[in-house]
Amino acid sequence: MTDKKQVKGLLDYISLKPGEEAEFAPNSEDYVFGIGIGATDEVRNLAIIGSLYINIQKLKNLNKNDNGRPKKSILLGIDQKRVFALWFMIKDWSQVKKSNTSNRDLILLAKENECSITTKKLFIGMIATLEQSVSRGRNKLEVDKNWNSEICEQLFENLRNTL
Repeated sequence: MTDKKQVKGLLDYISLKPGEEAEFAPNSEDYVFGIGIGATDEVRNLAIIGSLYINIQKLKNLNKNDNGRPKKSILLGIDQKRVFALWFMIKDWSQVKKSNTSNRDLILLAKENECSITTKKLFIGMIATLEQSVSRGRNKLEVDKNWNSEICEQLFENLRNTL
């Protein structure tokens, strides 16, 4: 068994014989990988300090303890729930009917229908506040003017698969 030759640069790598194995030389006081042999002491020191800083930051991120209440998913906000409920109500409508319907009309329709207790709870409040909430939810769920949304489609498919 032969020892692997330590390579410090491109010329060392080119000088390898066919079939000879090599490994990169470890960092030392006079050599830092990627800097080269002719670099000044200041440059080598800065490179070493930079690599140490990056490693310290990685360790801090590993030890970071997320205290407190867990963050809610983007999909669990009240705005998104309202939009998904409205999207579900009108998903089978024609494109023309969807595009001609405003947020206010859909909110009023949801308040009138009161299909379930959940829908009743979602649409309690003033119309203006509900309209703002629906607009925010539409932005987060990427619902376009015609009430088409890939995110809502995926949510619906996931719900269908779990039932």
